[in-house]
Amino acid sequence: MTNTRGALVVVGSGPGIGSHVARTFSTHAFERIILLSRDPSRLDKDAEFIRAKTPSADISTLPIDLSKTSDIPSALAQVDKALGDTPLEAVLFNAARVGPSTLVEWPIEELETDIRIKVTGCYAVAQWAIPKLLAVKDTHKPAFLCTSGSIYKDPIPEVFSLAACKAAQHNLVHSMHKKYKEEGVYCGLVAVGGVVADENPQCNAENIANKTWDLYEKRNDLEVEIVDP
Repeated sequence: MTNTRGALVVVGSGPGIGSHVARTFSTHAFERIILLSRDPSRLDKDAEFIRAKTPSADISTLPIDLSKTSDIPSALAQVDKALGDTPLEAVLFNAARVGPSTLVEWPIEELETDIRIKVTGCYAVAQWAIPKLLAVKDTHKPAFLCTSGSIYKDPIPEVFSLAACKAAQHNLVHSMHKKYKEEGVYCGLVAVGGVVADENPQCNAENIANKTWDLYEKRNDLEVEIVDP
């Protein structure tokens, strides 16, 4: 096992969990950080946020729109170029479209978009990432991590679309956990049971990032659940 960390790819970067997890991993000597988001205007700010803590961080930023399934392979090909010779060691899948969805009134097309982003997108990234992670299992600590929420098991009707997609996503990553843990790749979930806000004692981005690092390092369980009292 080498002391040199490889690359972290964050799919769904942003001012909350994504950039904070990337910053935390950068402080633990990850050689390269690659940030992906459907909002390109956010990416430079996220990179600056990480460099403020880790000036030496090697950061690449790339746009990706998981709602356009046919465009995902070309986006991931750009990630391959950004990786260069750096081995992929960890992936954080944090992509989501968060907002209200009214039961029965929510258009089918919108539900399908959510599924493409959160479920199909997660599966597409896993298809790309797992072979790379398996390839470094003897020299690194490969992991595929996914942010989730307590609504996968306790849905809120007002955001049923998000809840339904998180349930499917949880099932997918759970299957990956069962299959790949014995093969040397850890797959786990960070279940956030509340709104992410700086003022919350547990559900704040800094604490979530630290819990994500602990999950990555210890890799004892399928998931860590983070909730406020």
